[in-house]
Amino acid sequence: MAAKIRSKVRKRAATSATPLPRAFGGGLDELIGYNLRRAHALQKQRFEAIFGPLGVRPVTLSALGTIYDNPDIKQTELGKRLHIKRANMAPLLAELGERGLISRRPSDTDRRAQLVALTPSGRKLATRLLELHDRLEADLLRSLGAKEGKQLLELLKKFRRLTPNPEIDQR
Repeated sequence: MAAKIRSKVRKRAATSATPLPRAFGGGLDELIGYNLRRAHALQKQRFEAIFGPLGVRPVTLSALGTIYDNPDIKQTELGKRLHIKRANMAPLLAELGERGLISRRPSDTDRRAQLVALTPSGRKLATRLLELHDRLEADLLRSLGAKEGKQLLELLKKFRRLTPNPEIDQR
């Protein structure tokens, strides 16, 4: 049914003297959402090129960096800072534990809370990864320029404050 309608529209457009308006107005390159997706895909590729051979995903780096900055952080606090659901924290911490990068122990003040810390090998790897990440960020800033990099960061932070459920007229 949809194919028939598209066919009729094409025939009408081909014979009509008035051209149809362009999809997306000025084209895909003029859309914020499209450019965000493309930029994200490129940054994922750049991250993978540096960290993939080391078996490090963005969430791995984020977790190790947060633990590095916050030794003996509560497992629940780590999840909150990373915006990771409790159910997803368990496999992540299990992975890091199996790799010998973190240790966990009960809190002295709250037996229900687990404290997470880097092992010596975890600290060594985190230090290396954070240095690599600094270089990756510096490369990005060299490409954008310091002023534009700061502007982009501010705009992305503003974007993250948008509601995930926009109230638009869907007539």
